[in-house]
Amino acid sequence: MRSLASVGPGDWPTMSAHAYPDAPALRTPDGVALTFAGLEARASRLASALRAAGIAPGERIAILGTDSVGYAVTLFASLKLGTIGAPLNYRLAAAELSALTALADPAVLVLESRYAHLLDDLRAAAPGLRLVLTLDGPSAGIASIEEFGDAHDPPGPASLPAATSDDDVLLWMLTSGTTGTPRVVAQTQRMLKANTAKGVLEQGFQPGECLYAGTPLFHVSGMGWLYYAISRGAALMLLPQFDAAAVLGCLRSGVVTRCLLVPSMVVALLDHPDAGAVPALRSIAYGGSAMPPELVRRLHETFGCDLYNTFGAGTEGGGQTILRPADHRAAFAGQPHLLGSIGRPMFGVDLRLCDADGNEVGVGTVGEIRTRSDTVMSGYVGNPELTATKVVDGWIRSGDMAWRDDEGYLYLAGRVDDMILRGGENVFPAEIENVLVDHPTVAEAAVVGLPDQRWGQIVVAAVVAGPGAVPDPDELRAHCRSRLAGYKTPARVVVVAALPKNASGKTVRAALAADLAVTT
Repeated sequence: MRSLASVGPGDWPTMSAHAYPDAPALRTPDGVALTFAGLEARASRLASALRAAGIAPGERIAILGTDSVGYAVTLFASLKLGTIGAPLNYRLAAAELSALTALADPAVLVLESRYAHLLDDLRAAAPGLRLVLTLDGPSAGIASIEEFGDAHDPPGPASLPAATSDDDVLLWMLTSGTTGTPRVVAQTQRMLKANTAKGVLEQGFQPGECLYAGTPLFHVSGMGWLYYAISRGAALMLLPQFDAAAVLGCLRSGVVTRCLLVPSMVVALLDHPDAGAVPALRSIAYGGSAMPPELVRRLHETFGCDLYNTFGAGTEGGGQTILRPADHRAAFAGQPHLLGSIGRPMFGVDLRLCDADGNEVGVGTVGEIRTRSDTVMSGYVGNPELTATKVVDGWIRSGDMAWRDDEGYLYLAGRVDDMILRGGENVFPAEIENVLVDHPTVAEAAVVGLPDQRWGQIVVAAVVAGPGAVPDPDELRAHCRSRLAGYKTPARVVVVAALPKNASGKTVRAALAADLAVTT
């Protein structure tokens, strides 16, 4: 029998299949798609067939598709084999996908048939590509992963142990790239195991539950929830993409007990006419970007379940802080300031706030979040110089600025590179954005600094109107001035139809600043 320390993520289906063979592992709205025994068998057969085809540990398997059973099977087959999974963001443009494929240079490409029209360009970008499979059935002469696994002769074993160690790189993950070219992050088995253990411990997932993540499997958080579920003997609900009506249907069915949502998804659910209490729903985790306190209150009033605010440098540094259900209850019971907090450090995370020279700052002073844990990345692929600036003596520099109160709760102030320098004063956009979205006419807000001859930079805000609302710029400036210092109050407020965002849904401030500069 293998020691627990030697168990890898590729063994998680094996362990759950031994304990709960007939329990659901993967669900869809139509019912049980795959049991744990079925997931273990399919992932093992695919891994065996890939190995027989000459695919070796350390080679890349690129995956392009929406969330599906085949996607999950492919991920676990790769984890068993010791190859490097390289999920591709299906929201990217064709040229971007080709550029990332060239960087990954995969030996295997597994794609959903809806993306088959991109195959010629992807092949041209990957000189090392030797095998192409589909996730969802044969297409244009290309075999599906199920056909490929079943055709292996002799048949692969029904259960294949993972052939990996903690130092092995098992994933290449794409970062958001809000300020430049997307980067690829190398994640080891150690990082995946520590991240999964931390999430399971913090949120208390139990065997037999059913989890749903609104974020896709190509994203570190969506993939993380797959790992939480399978490692713990719980099921994961799979929808191709987020759809408010479909998610509410899953919740109201009583099957889903836990879910993860980003703020835009929370708004979509709360604004849906079918939104209401769901007795089976135990908790909602939210994160990905700042969520206004009023939206958190609406979430609590509508669903009435436990809430978790999770925050971190997920791709590079894993989860860093968490605002737990007890903290939310305290906020609703008379400490509303806590709804503006990202909580306190997660299990297993050393955290400090540092100035530009790396010195730790005191209570109430803004500093950069730096953390040390087993969930720190191995580095940026092909960019050791950038890695050296990001990870210093084992501490990862998140680029997120925050301050700490007397009780140890952390409050975001913005990003290092988002900071505005107005007349010698440091201005952090997040503080202003939180005030703006607290106004009833504003759904979204983003703040940038624009050049100014007198002040160096001035504060300019862009806002998106809430449903049926008509924001008044002068009224919004007065609203900010009533709650912020004069130098933090936007010199201009511009109402826009939408904020520019990247494929991961984060605001691209450089593009916004360029747009606002033109309208000056």
